[in-house]
Amino acid sequence: MYVKLIDIDNKYREKKRRGKRFPNLALMKLSAYHKARGDLVGFNIENPDVTHISCVFKRNEKYAIQEAAAVTGGLTYGGSGCALTYKLPENIELLKPDYDLYDFCEYSLGFTTRGCFRLCPWCIVNEKEGHFRRAQHIKEFHDSRFKSCKLLDNNILADRDWFFENTNWAIENNVRLDITQGMDIRLLTDEIAEQLHKVKFIDGQMKFAWDRVEMEPVIVAGIGMLKDHGINVKRNVSFYVLSGFVDKNGIRTPFCKDVYRCNRIRELGALSYAMPFDECKDPLVKALVRWSNRHTLRNVPFYNYNRMPNGAS
Repeated sequence: MYVKLIDIDNKYREKKRRGKRFPNLALMKLSAYHKARGDLVGFNIENPDVTHISCVFKRNEKYAIQEAAAVTGGLTYGGSGCALTYKLPENIELLKPDYDLYDFCEYSLGFTTRGCFRLCPWCIVNEKEGHFRRAQHIKEFHDSRFKSCKLLDNNILADRDWFFENTNWAIENNVRLDITQGMDIRLLTDEIAEQLHKVKFIDGQMKFAWDRVEMEPVIVAGIGMLKDHGINVKRNVSFYVLSGFVDKNGIRTPFCKDVYRCNRIRELGALSYAMPFDECKDPLVKALVRWSNRHTLRNVPFYNYNRMPNGAS
């Protein structure tokens, strides 16, 4: 068969020139499946028998719809940005990704766990992935050509034994890790903090999340625990800060709480990364994201930021 892959996010990233390129894991697994069958597969296949479209970001859904409308022949259509219910068949989900699909991919990629036991109202993980469970060991999707591996787990600390089994393998095989989603600091223990100190992280960054201001005592205690185990918090620890969240009743978290969490993280010596909720277009939230994520502005108060929207103070 002739099989065409359409990576909506990377295709239209080039058009809009926004963000870094990131390989689409589902398409990499579909590519591995079709290549094993002897099919001709790629992004530039003409007159395909089947087309696989994947869209991760909601902001690009309209492009996914346009592409799907133009398809003739077989079609699969999925991804967090357009169809949460579509899942790869298990025999494809467990395949090692085709790392040759993207010429810019220089790391392994995958999930050691799926799902999450938290029921956070801003998160789609429970709807998309369901209950928390083990998925694959790093060695099942790691490619020996690469010295690093990005893990996409949504709550990697929820299974302590599996976390230790996988990170021990990475340490023993000198594989650098990037745990891309914010780790749940509520699950941090002295043993886990000591293990994190042993892991080699890509760019030296271990990432956590602070989504509710009420978590402050846990955040303070967790940062203290990391320091106690010799981790350089100022250089190696960062926190995602959910900003502009609006609940199902239309009630938004006060903006001052978003600013407070960013400021408090900086006071505690770590780095803050403000993350806008659902493509929030509030100019103040956009300004907070720019200010928080530029670490050259570590000592510049937000109210003195020179790219504040007009009229804000």
